[in-house]
Amino acid sequence: MIVLKYQKCDEARFISHIDLLRHISRILLRAEIPVKRSNGFNPHALVFFSPPLALGVTSRAEYLTIDTDMPAGEVLARFNASTPKGLNAICAYGCEKNPNLQARVVAADYVYPYPYREIDFSGVVIEYQKKGEPVKEDVSAKIFSARDEGGMLCLRLATGGVNLRPDRLLATLDGIYGETGSVTDIVKTAQFASEDGKFVNIDDILS
Repeated sequence: MIVLKYQKCDEARFISHIDLLRHISRILLRAEIPVKRSNGFNPHALVFFSPPLALGVTSRAEYLTIDTDMPAGEVLARFNASTPKGLNAICAYGCEKNPNLQARVVAADYVYPYPYREIDFSGVVIEYQKKGEPVKEDVSAKIFSARDEGGMLCLRLATGGVNLRPDRLLATLDGIYGETGSVTDIVKTAQFASEDGKFVNIDDILS
């Protein structure tokens, strides 16, 4: 079992999650990486993703789990030789079993296109459309922390089963800063699981 940490940037950030599944399947075929398949009437490739990324957001920390017996270094080299620009892998980890990142990831760090300053996020309400209906949601419990990241605002947001899309928070930040930010300027820098009540970087879990 191999886990690839990869980027989703440049033009690739505009690929939807459903289309990403197709892109990855084609990359693995071109790379001639042997992927194991499930049993049963309708077998499928045993490939697993971390939680979906909002469309247009850049990420430096996406994860792809591949059930294969090929060594990690060779998977990394073949993947990068076959992938289009913007979807290159950064590193590869070997695992004895599927780490199930889709279920384990609970938070992610996002750097926003605003200079860092202290902000009171208690009682923050966002507004968006869901299935054509307007929604107002208090998301203060889904914003875990704010910090300075190279002078820019970095927020740790709930991700996975309980999720706060980083693009939906953008309009609220626009109002706080009096500026208009772009979803294409948001960058995901890390993903985290929760262990013993603490956030643990997925890289540390896989290392």
